[in-house]
Amino acid sequence: MTTQQLMKVELSSDCECRFCTDCALIQEESECNDCGKETSFVDYCDGDCYLYKVEELEDYIIPQFMTANGDPSYLRLEGRRMGWQARSGYKVIEATYTALRDSLIFSGEWRLVFTLSGKDLTITRYSHDEPMGATFTLTPATEEDYNA
Repeated sequence: MTTQQLMKVELSSDCECRFCTDCALIQEESECNDCGKETSFVDYCDGDCYLYKVEELEDYIIPQFMTANGDPSYLRLEGRRMGWQARSGYKVIEATYTALRDSLIFSGEWRLVFTLSGKDLTITRYSHDEPMGATFTLTPATEEDYNA
């Protein structure tokens, strides 16, 4: 039996690309991963930092979660502390990254933190109306749940 390490990916509606003038590397860290010097925000955004994170979600985190949970066709997305009224609820979605993304993001500023630990995937969404974070959990669902 293998032990899976904790994996985290953070997506944001804001550009987080930073540049190290010494190494000429674009990254997201405030301190360069290569030389350790301070980085600065870029004057433009080509979206690469966001696309790298989406790729990590689509190629590693989501597939590991799906495999650990028996590769379900549908997922139950349960949310707590959503919006300015801190509501709770759930939605049954197709088990795809696109369906998950479309259920979590909206027009406006937001930040999503995906945390995979073993078989559990938790997403925390921060926004103007959710400064303390809305929490979402995913569990396998059936076709009957989806069609209900």
